[in-house]
Amino acid sequence: MKNTIVKIMALSLMLTVLSLSVAYAAGNPKSINKSNDEQQLKDKLTGIDGKRAVAIANKWRMDKIDVVTFVTPEKVTFKFKDGQMISVPLPDDVMMVSIAPYIDKTHECITHYMSSCDAEMKNINVKILAVTAAGKTLINKTMKTAPTGFLDLWLPRNQVIHITVSAKGKSATGKIFTNRDSKTCETTLKLE
Repeated sequence: MKNTIVKIMALSLMLTVLSLSVAYAAGNPKSINKSNDEQQLKDKLTGIDGKRAVAIANKWRMDKIDVVTFVTPEKVTFKFKDGQMISVPLPDDVMMVSIAPYIDKTHECITHYMSSCDAEMKNINVKILAVTAAGKTLINKTMKTAPTGFLDLWLPRNQVIHITVSAKGKSATGKIFTNRDSKTCETTLKLE
């Protein structure tokens, strides 16, 4: 009889601890299994195109999701904590080049890392004029830089594009190349 009472008390204690654990996990989303979180992130990349992949990478940066993301002329790559890499191809006809005009400070950059690249001019309206070598105007409008200081431009492939950026009463000109071996991060546009 005494053994049965001890077993019942032990079982009751175990059930109490289990129910408290479940209640705590339900009220604290951070306690959810990290591998499930990572799998949910990976699932968001299924069936998307390159433009959507760039948008997701930028959003994850703002949401402070710890996934390394970068873009090459060919694809957007997501590198997860478990080492798995998922790549989403860019469209055949356009590629993304992220520009960071600056006044005082910049950094050298070839490959744009949405997860870590940071620039000087954050949330600033910038007038952009982008014209092909043949004289076709691709962009002629004011755009706002992201909270990272970068501005993503989707440009036709295999072009030399003359770009003029203006902000804060200053301007800069340069060239952007959109070949398969070109940079996706342009940080040399010094506003003067």
